Amino acid sequence: MPYLIEKVIAGMVIETRKKYSARFGIKGIPRSDNLNPTPEDVEKVNQDNAERSLRQRINANFQSGDFHLVLGFDKNWNPTPQEARQVFEKFIRHARALYKSEGLELKYIFAMERGQTGQHKIHFHMVINYIDTRKLSSIWPWGRIKPFPLDDSGQYSKVASYIIKRTSKTYKSGDSPYKKRWSPSRNLMIPIPDNEVVSHARWRKEPKAIWEYYIEKDKTVSGISKITGYPYQFYSMVKIQPDRKKVRKRE
Repeated sequence: MPYLIEKVIAGMVIETRKKYSARFGIKGIPRSDNLNPTPEDVEKVNQDNAERSLRQRINANFQSGDFHLVLGFDKNWNPTPQEARQVFEKFIRHARALYKSEGLELKYIFAMERGQTGQHKIHFHMVINYIDTRKLSSIWPWGRIKPFPLDDSGQYSKVASYIIKRTSKTYKSGDSPYKKRWSPSRNLMIPIPDNEVVSHARWRKEPKAIWEYYIEKDKTVSGISKITGYPYQFYSMVKIQPDRKKVRKRE
């Protein structure tokens, strides 16, 4: 019986998901007898979906030298969620003008987090394209900006995972003034899935990398979906950069 293969190209990363769909008929494919997803199972799927969407958007639009920023408020001010939103929107307006003055176009993704200890202070996580961070600090007078440069791997899954993990409680509690887990600028490229219906005979237990890519084995998942009860597989491939090819050959 056929299955659905979904490929998403996001920058230097190709993500592939293989799954069976009732739309194409699933006769002859055994379904798990123990299908009884718990609320925790459903929540994990939702969390994984949010992380995957953010990861793909970051990988498609940002690169080495861009930043993961944490924008905090100093100890003399603990703003309400709505106050924090107002000053952050002011920062975005000033940042857009700053980038324009430098001949650049501002690109960003952000999410809000409220701390879980102490004063439970709000701060923002932001992925933003490169500019001198001293200039960003000059338009954020409410506290400190902590910049973390992105590496040259092209795979920013750890950044996406960290942001989703840190901001999930704030989002789920309704403490955030934003309706979405994270929000992007409108000028970002949106990776579009390429879907193909494939014969069951082509289902590989061990995925194979295409030329000049390598498979991230630690991220490969094969098994039975706890939600559908049918076989599922996920794997990602990252483009091998020219200066890293020799290193990989020696491994």
